[in-house]
Amino acid sequence: MNALVVGVSADKPEVQQRFIDKFRLTFPMLSDADKRVIDAYGARAVLGVAATRSTFLIGPDGRIAFVWPKVKLEGHAGAVVEKIRELAGAAATADASG
Repeated sequence: MNALVVGVSADKPEVQQRFIDKFRLTFPMLSDADKRVIDAYGARAVLGVAATRSTFLIGPDGRIAFVWPKVKLEGHAGAVVEKIRELAGAAATADASG
């Protein structure tokens, strides 16, 4: 689907590695201890101070295309795939008409 999955958290790399190992993640995790990425995308404004897992779908233009705050793992991957397909279809329609 031409999508790249990357995890980002403010945790230190050694904490992230334990998380990666525990859940057998197959995508990279990036440490954003100084919160530059989090702030650049306005994630703190979206999430407030709550420590929840959230998903941000970033479009090809580098902007946030969709946000899932307070992610529940069950069914989440399917929802993300569905949204990527939806946005890709909308982009293809726009390209064809424009």
